[in-house]
Amino acid sequence: MIRINQITKSYDNVRALDNVSLTISSNEVVSIIGYSGSGKSTLIRCIAGLEPYESGTIQTDVTPVKDYKGIGMVFSNGNLFPHLTVLQNLTLAPTKVLGISRKEAEEEAMQILDKVGIWSVKDAYPDSLSSGQLQRAAIARSLMMKPEILLLDEPTSSLDPVSKSEVFNVLTMLKDSMTIVLVTHSIDFARSISDRIVFMSDGKICEQGTPSEIINHPKEQKTKAFIDHCMNMVYEIDSPKYDHPELNARIEVFCMRYRLPYSETYSIQLAVEELLNLIPLDEGVKLLISKSDKGLEVEATLAKGAHPYLSPEHVKDELSYNIIEGLCEKIEEETNENNESVIRVAIRQNTI
Repeated sequence: MIRINQITKSYDNVRALDNVSLTISSNEVVSIIGYSGSGKSTLIRCIAGLEPYESGTIQTDVTPVKDYKGIGMVFSNGNLFPHLTVLQNLTLAPTKVLGISRKEAEEEAMQILDKVGIWSVKDAYPDSLSSGQLQRAAIARSLMMKPEILLLDEPTSSLDPVSKSEVFNVLTMLKDSMTIVLVTHSIDFARSISDRIVFMSDGKICEQGTPSEIINHPKEQKTKAFIDHCMNMVYEIDSPKYDHPELNARIEVFCMRYRLPYSETYSIQLAVEELLNLIPLDEGVKLLISKSDKGLEVEATLAKGAHPYLSPEHVKDELSYNIIEGLCEKIEEETNENNESVIRVAIRQNTI
């Protein structure tokens, strides 16, 4: 168990952690989420003993965390020694710190490398590994010290979907045998691996709960805004000469996150393209693409002000409108509280 009690930490008069308190149970998996600069990484580094803090305490069941040897730390870039092979990276600390023989360390390392699925690259150097192999090697190195608590700072931040799945499988295998605390920007990863999710904002814990509570039913507005930001795609346009290839690429990334088929991706791209052809772009348009159990929805908010752009008498391009009608099962247009036009279209299920 980890008990964090009213931790305060500042950098040059900026409060990174503001009286943070948190209790993490043995063999619990806790994901810490939040915007960049919210204090997530600072908190996990304080738990690891890598950062001093001004006030408060961090303790395990038996000792203050600074005296506790059962903590392993995995960084986002792996931090393996580049001049050593994978096997040498794993055996260095056990032989130098724990004093075990090289033979014993190598035997243990081979078992752990086999466990995480990278035994075949034991003699490779870090720069020859894939991103997923590199991160699994970093986890394996931490396991060599037999930690009871494993801390991971953005373990999937630079990984492709396949590599991310590799790391997920390793952590799933480990979760019943140790306490895992990880910092992540990936809501899907946090949802899949965690017993509990903690949302941080401005150096404080804003909300915590089960993955379902935090992701599907957040209570705090800051939490909801962050989840919406992560789960949805937001794209702002301020000129008719917007970057069309970039927008399409962003839509593709969004669809890949949900493993949507190409036909579904194409339907969204086409609906967005035709919608933008019907509305003025010179004074600002904010696009929001979201996915829920009900399907896919595209929302466009126009800063120019209220105007019935999609009513039959105001449509400026009938072909574009007809394409949208064919793709979408719902087309709505309203004025919000800021007197902005808001257009929502829901992609028709049988088109995807």
